[in-house]
Amino acid sequence: MVDDKDIELLSYYLAAHENKATAAEVKQHLGYKSIGDVNLHVVRLAKKVASEFSYQPTIRKNGQKRWWPCLFEGEDTKHGFVWTLRGEIKEWFLSNYTEQVFYKKVKASLDGNSKERNQRLLKAEKKPKRIEKKVWDFIRNPDVVAEVLYLANGICQACKCKAPFLRKSDGTPYLEVHHKIPLSQGGEDTVKNSIALCPNCHRRKHFG
Repeated sequence: MVDDKDIELLSYYLAAHENKATAAEVKQHLGYKSIGDVNLHVVRLAKKVASEFSYQPTIRKNGQKRWWPCLFEGEDTKHGFVWTLRGEIKEWFLSNYTEQVFYKKVKASLDGNSKERNQRLLKAEKKPKRIEKKVWDFIRNPDVVAEVLYLANGICQACKCKAPFLRKSDGTPYLEVHHKIPLSQGGEDTVKNSIALCPNCHRRKHFG
């Protein structure tokens, strides 16, 4: 649902002071050609988020739809019209896309040169910052997991290899149950929509 450009925009707001910025600041820092392009991207992303949260756009007096309130709170200031990322959007993004954002930063670091990276490492904090995350999760049906594991019979349903090890707790083959269509994208918690995978194939499904 969310693409790299969307992640870049939301990441910018997460990093901004109090999660606030004007369209002009977004244009300057993220390299949009015009403020109009920023506005168009915000509308596209807001429509995606609206479908996720069942939000509705606000309606102007002339009947036009305003989509940006699905993403932001807004206020007029002396510096221009400021968008503030809505709290629930921030929590949703952190819950679902933190790993993708982190990998993009890793990739950017790899694409740079080692000397600059090591200079940053010398100045970096040794202990990471902590953030509080409120996470929405799904209450999955244990019968679905059990049936998928039973049908797999210890064999990864992607690579067809045996489970890489046995669980210490009960000696059963270790496989992970993956939803073909993610629950977060409206997928069903059913046997038909599930597959048993070894950890390597499971990661490949998500990141390959």
